[in-house]
Amino acid sequence: MRVLGDVTRLGAKRYPDRIALVFGDATMSYHQLDAAANRLAAHLAEYGVVAGDRVALLAENCIEYPVAVFAVLKLGAVLVPLNFRYRPDEVAFVVNDATPRCMLFGRGYESLAAQAATGFKAPVRMMELEAAVGNPAEAAAPCNAPALNVDPATAAMVMYTSGTTGFPKGVLFSHSAYLASIVAIAMAGDLKESDRMLVSLPLFHNGGLNGLLTPALTLGATVIIGAKGFQPEAVLACVERHRISVTMWVPTMLSMLVSSSVLSRFDVSSLTKIWYGSSPITPTLLQQVRDSFNAGLYQFYGMTEIGMTSVLRPADHERFSNCTGREMFNADMRIVDEALAEVGVGAIGEILSRREPLGMIGYINNERATNEAIVDGWIRTGDLARNEGNGLFTIVDRKKDMLISGAENIYPKEIENVIAEHEAVQEVAVFAIPDVVYGESVCAALVLKPAMTLSEESVVAWCAQRLAGYKKPKRVVFVAELPKNAAGKVMKHVLKAPYWREEERKV
Repeated sequence: MRVLGDVTRLGAKRYPDRIALVFGDATMSYHQLDAAANRLAAHLAEYGVVAGDRVALLAENCIEYPVAVFAVLKLGAVLVPLNFRYRPDEVAFVVNDATPRCMLFGRGYESLAAQAATGFKAPVRMMELEAAVGNPAEAAAPCNAPALNVDPATAAMVMYTSGTTGFPKGVLFSHSAYLASIVAIAMAGDLKESDRMLVSLPLFHNGGLNGLLTPALTLGATVIIGAKGFQPEAVLACVERHRISVTMWVPTMLSMLVSSSVLSRFDVSSLTKIWYGSSPITPTLLQQVRDSFNAGLYQFYGMTEIGMTSVLRPADHERFSNCTGREMFNADMRIVDEALAEVGVGAIGEILSRREPLGMIGYINNERATNEAIVDGWIRTGDLARNEGNGLFTIVDRKKDMLISGAENIYPKEIENVIAEHEAVQEVAVFAIPDVVYGESVCAALVLKPAMTLSEESVVAWCAQRLAGYKKPKRVVFVAELPKNAAGKVMKHVLKAPYWREEERKV
């Protein structure tokens, strides 16, 4: 296997009649998936798509989505997945940045695509996804794969960052980097060809597409694609119906599941592996998950620029449950200070990850950001972690989220963990607000559990009993929900914005 287009080609060769994809009542065998991808690749070629061109994809999770992915990759073209939650101007921003030759749009997104197109700086050929793929039941019709020799070092996708701090950046990732990541994820997550993988994350997201779907298809597993949205009852019913054995749920999803009143109604005994990641998990939620599911837990750490690079496996959860993980077998990570010197055990520094074999090529059309992120072959993550020794580390916070109040470093994640232990708290986000005396002070935004009440004073008192005085929130606000992106990550810049609007210095 040299390039990502080989995933469906070899799957069709090795297990032609095995079910590769399930979406609702629709299924596709490995042979049908490869044939459908070849047919769509031929169709795209007729539209003028050639190796090196970019093809945008705007659609919800559906059975046609993987067909489009592998059709583009078979041509040696570069896939540009688009967030279906984007507004028209956001779609236009990404399209103008990535300059695709063609855009495939899913059913229900005709209006969004048309509105966005009014802001395109160059013409883009538009194709309706479902019509282009055709009937999956007819996908076994013979069609030759493109006669191309794709270079594994060339770009396979442009994955746009989740944009928790503003406009997203396009991350170029090569075929070889993705294949290295697939091997690492499969090994670290104990993935097997007999597994039945549930993909609840959106497929435009790196985690859903390259963390779950592609590794599962590479090994010959069956992938059950979840629909748009995350409804605990529907998800649990899917686990029971399809005898799901492995999935990845982000902490927000896990919180919804363990808090659901219907959890006990479903048989989830087939679920032997729960992968989680994307954002930090609180100790309280982690224990609730362990109490609710009889499954091995795997905490993955990574980001769009570096792929998945570490894991905390089930055995490590027994001894080091407060840690984030260890680097995976083909990853190389360092924790460094401001001078890029490695810190000692117990010290906190920024995580760096070696660019090869797992890292990005760079940011598209953004040489400055690329040069800032890549230093001597290492990618700066912006994540702060504590060196725990024995190869273990614990994420402390994002470097950009750290507060400096009266010359004291404050890590919001520590405060969030403390507040999350309160029985009335559903979710919490801690961030910096301006302070005339100390420069910055702590603000906590809380979502309370249904029918629960809490006062600002009681939250501050709760923290005062468990944290040093300078870490207590100076302000507590109660909100109906926290702003999140499609990956379930809290967008703290949205929470911060009202407080910093009149300040000369922004954070």
